[in-house]
Amino acid sequence: MALAQDLYGVPASKLDSFVTQWLQPSREWKEEVLEAVRAVERFLRQECFQGEQVLGQEVQVLKVVKVGSFGNGTVLRNITDVELVVFLSCFHSFQEEAKYHQAILRLMWKNVWRCQDLLALGLSDLRVAEEVPNAFILTIQTRGTWEPINVTIVPAYRALGPSVTNSQPPPEVYEDLIKARGYAGNFSPSFSELQRNFVKRRPTKLKSLLRLVKHWYQQAHHPGPGRPHSQRGRRVQMGHSRSEGQSVPETVLLL
Repeated sequence: MALAQDLYGVPASKLDSFVTQWLQPSREWKEEVLEAVRAVERFLRQECFQGEQVLGQEVQVLKVVKVGSFGNGTVLRNITDVELVVFLSCFHSFQEEAKYHQAILRLMWKNVWRCQDLLALGLSDLRVAEEVPNAFILTIQTRGTWEPINVTIVPAYRALGPSVTNSQPPPEVYEDLIKARGYAGNFSPSFSELQRNFVKRRPTKLKSLLRLVKHWYQQAHHPGPGRPHSQRGRRVQMGHSRSEGQSVPETVLLL
């Protein structure tokens, strides 16, 4: 990775080349990471909630969405943190999602050890991160290079319905959100597709700019080999802030 002063010395006409050479991951590397993540997605859809009940009904996965840098197309080279939002049929309101959020995380913890595909990928370092909202985090490895990948999973209520466009959601969604009286950012995953699409459908130039901002922030605030993980720390968020050095899932981030 280039040093911070390299970026400051790059003329505007060369910034596209800088992003391509230093910041943008190769297609092969990205596909290797996503191949491993697809094993997590299959586990969520096919195994995690098989035969389980919440609120007296079977739990079905409505959709699994990659969010954050991998979801919106602004991931930096060698970043192996992937965030998934899993929308579940057992949540019919923000209140139900808040009430049974922890129960769903416990089901993930209990059932992940049954997944032979994840065990074959070196499943390790399972934990529930006490964030806003809480998330289930696990570590697996790529098949080719055995590079560790941290996967953050957040269960969510599908407040926006099955089809999410760039248009503004109906007012009722925001009325329900206000009535839920959750902590700031607690229901942000329900709107993660809007956040993702806002960036994903923008021109390549904007995505390159976001990569440059991320790279600048890493080098300016975490210099040296002992700096915290490049995807962690205080970041731009939707509606609330966090203290420096505290891990924040990208499900609550705009970028």
